[in-house]
Amino acid sequence: MTEARRHRRHIDRHGRGMLGPISRPSKFAPRGLPLQRSAAAQFDEVVAIEVTRLEKRLPQVVARVEFAIEDVPNLDLDATEIPLTHATGGTSHEPYRIIVFRRPIELRAERSGATLAWLVRSALVLELADVLALSPEQIDPDFDTDDD
Repeated sequence: MTEARRHRRHIDRHGRGMLGPISRPSKFAPRGLPLQRSAAAQFDEVVAIEVTRLEKRLPQVVARVEFAIEDVPNLDLDATEIPLTHATGGTSHEPYRIIVFRRPIELRAERSGATLAWLVRSALVLELADVLALSPEQIDPDFDTDDD
């Protein structure tokens, strides 16, 4: 019994998940409702917040663009840079589509929520500016390329 408890504390202490009665379904956490969100779910929320923020600022511009999230880009073997975003479309038959790549942004974010939000925001603003042939400041007046 002591071995099992020691092992259980070890797993919890290193953040590998919750064990015990609190992690089981209850009135506080009904079945199907996770107690912790995955990294992908957190990233999706950050992207949704930033897209909503841009949509409030420029509704007619963002309405012409679809946004998608993929884990990693599909790269050629001779690629020298890993992109954070990719844009496609923009023809008379299909709208622009901006794809945000989760893992490259997360790896650059240094595990900080503010840095992650800043990187997502910067990547979206730069890609929108490129796609729509506008300056980043026209997309987001608060945009500053010198922020690190």
